[in-house]
Amino acid sequence: MKHYFLLLFLCFTSLFAQPHVEKVSVKLQWADQFQFAGYYIAKEKGFYRDAGLEVTIQKFDPKRLAIDEVMSGNSTYGIGRSSLLLDRMNGKDVVALAAIFQTSPFILLSEKSLDIKTPRDLIGKRVMMTEDFQDTISVRAMLNSQDIRMNELTFIQHSFNLNDLVNGKADVMACYISNEPFVLKEKGIETNLINPEAYGFDFYSDILFTSESEVKNNPKRVRAFVNATLRGWEYAFQNIPETAQLIRERYNMQNKSLESLIYEGRVLKELAYRGNQPLGAITIDKFRRISDIYRVMGLPQNEDRFKGFVYDDSKNQSLLMNVKERTFLNTTTIRYTSTSAWPPFNFQDKEHTELQGIVIDFWDLIVKRTGMHTQFIPSSTWNEVLHLIKTKTADVTLGTATSADKEPYSIFSKPYATFANVIVTNKSIDFLPGLDALEGKRLAIGSGYSVIDSIKKQYPKITIVEVSDTREGLKMLSGGRVDAVVDILPVVAYLMNADHYMDLKISGTTEFDFEVRMMIRNDYPELKSIIDKAIDSISVAERQKIFNRYIAITYEEKIDFTWAYRIAFFGFIIISFFVYRQFEMGTYNKRLLRMATTDPLTQLSNRIRLDEKLLECHQNYQRTKRAYSVIMLDLDFFKRINDTYGHLIGDKTLVTLAEILRISIRDTDIVGRWGGEEFMIICPETSITGARHLATKIYETINNYDFPHIQALTCSFGIAESTQNDRIENVVGRADTALYLAKSEGRNRICLG
Repeated sequence: MKHYFLLLFLCFTSLFAQPHVEKVSVKLQWADQFQFAGYYIAKEKGFYRDAGLEVTIQKFDPKRLAIDEVMSGNSTYGIGRSSLLLDRMNGKDVVALAAIFQTSPFILLSEKSLDIKTPRDLIGKRVMMTEDFQDTISVRAMLNSQDIRMNELTFIQHSFNLNDLVNGKADVMACYISNEPFVLKEKGIETNLINPEAYGFDFYSDILFTSESEVKNNPKRVRAFVNATLRGWEYAFQNIPETAQLIRERYNMQNKSLESLIYEGRVLKELAYRGNQPLGAITIDKFRRISDIYRVMGLPQNEDRFKGFVYDDSKNQSLLMNVKERTFLNTTTIRYTSTSAWPPFNFQDKEHTELQGIVIDFWDLIVKRTGMHTQFIPSSTWNEVLHLIKTKTADVTLGTATSADKEPYSIFSKPYATFANVIVTNKSIDFLPGLDALEGKRLAIGSGYSVIDSIKKQYPKITIVEVSDTREGLKMLSGGRVDAVVDILPVVAYLMNADHYMDLKISGTTEFDFEVRMMIRNDYPELKSIIDKAIDSISVAERQKIFNRYIAITYEEKIDFTWAYRIAFFGFIIISFFVYRQFEMGTYNKRLLRMATTDPLTQLSNRIRLDEKLLECHQNYQRTKRAYSVIMLDLDFFKRINDTYGHLIGDKTLVTLAEILRISIRDTDIVGRWGGEEFMIICPETSITGARHLATKIYETINNYDFPHIQALTCSFGIAESTQNDRIENVVGRADTALYLAKSEGRNRICLG
């Protein structure tokens, strides 16, 4: 009888020991389509379940908006637009968790026969638009910039039925560029669209949000939901055809075709990663720019309401682990191994003897989150790393990819980063469309690298030359002993610049992406589970911070050649034998420096050089207290030039403007292309008054200049001056905000920040 009760007790204990699953819900803001693919995938692929969540996806209901459902507690999470900021200012305790799209896909669509092409053509027209769409910043700012009041438009209830646009019940429909235009095109109906982005208003869209009470009372659940959702989106964008098929079969109340869903996925992927931002990236600074535009339009803004509006998950919080995992950590010292020859992922330099790099920073976060005890075992080569894991002399290595040869003795963590494998060749080689062009050639790849198996399988006619690492491969390529080298982009870019391979270039990409994972000995499943949980806990902001750190290091390597010039000068004094050789090296270095810091189209300084000059000015300001100023200027309606005259004329216009800027500035100033049609002028030891004088001079020159083909062109200007306790990003941020104000107030003007 005792044994019976003991068995019964153990059964009940086992039952109650099962992982606790929390029930939550997310409210959609539109009808089912690829727009919500990440949520469908996270649910269907079990990502929510892995995070301990049972998620109900609540369908769109025009009478029950997501913001109201979340604030009332009827839904845990919701998806909203930039108008969430207005909700926050109006007293609703909403918290923005992640921005799925960095640029809004929102457009105003009409049949081509109505000839509605500009915002002014909307006056008096019947526009189908929901209430939250009307409050969206991109809509209001675009109309305001064209001196159009909201009451000049006739808003009608949105039926969400494209037929109402076709049969004339509405003139214009608010929709997404990724969806309705393609659907109508499938039906043979031509359309016109008005896109706020073309007028300079490209703000967040499809913002995942929740309530302050949810963030305060369930911080781990919020983190788990956000991470599982972003994992779902990553999978959806990496597998667009598969995701589209799933939506068509299970989430297709609109009866969309597979082709339209695939098209939608591709358009949205581009918007999600716009500006090379990590998926879900969201910052308070961008919302402040939105707030400034709302303020200009007369909508009250309260600075105090910004506090707590954007989700901050930067605090290191302990992970939820089961008894087996905690026991494992308490009784095991984790031995990790890595080479120091894979920059910028893991490497050593002259200034830092300790190992550093992208994978090291991710590992440090994991160790901090889990509290594990560790011991480092150095390895000189990648094959030695594999041997240590295979013989269980080491427990984990920090950066690799899955491959069949490793599976017998190892298991792999979730991926925590993804990069493309690229092809490096001699500079004399033209652009390579892919690995097909290397058939019959010798291709150097690091011994044991996972991409070897893939290339051997699909391209048997390529001769693989296994080398100890990519640095050796590049040396062989430069010496003519192989025809090409393959490795992931950050590695080859770093090494080519660090070792000054001016005779080499990146000539193409492969179809093989590299998902960076941690490789664990196969008898440590608990360690895999712990590492996976830690990876899930790393926020978007933390990932971005790691990548930005080593991108900056790579840039520094490209532009810092002080040591080379010193060597050249020293060689000149000591021995004349090396004069010509050192002179030649200096010429090459200058050419490389110019290439690395010059925009190829306009021949102005690029973003790297501007960042360098900003740092120089800021350091001088900190020493001398002599202020510097920053001028941001942006071409007005540049997209119209490209659309009307073609991109060739658009490029010529940018080159002409660049020349105007170049001859207008002082010798001490620097002008560069900040990105796209946006330029920056940095004015050392200059007050905002002096900068405004320069901006006015340029403004008048541009307005009076007869540009080839397009004749007239205008620009908007934003100016800011450094002040006490400023950081560089504060100065640039104020100039950027002033630029947005100039555009929102009607363009072709100068605003001070």
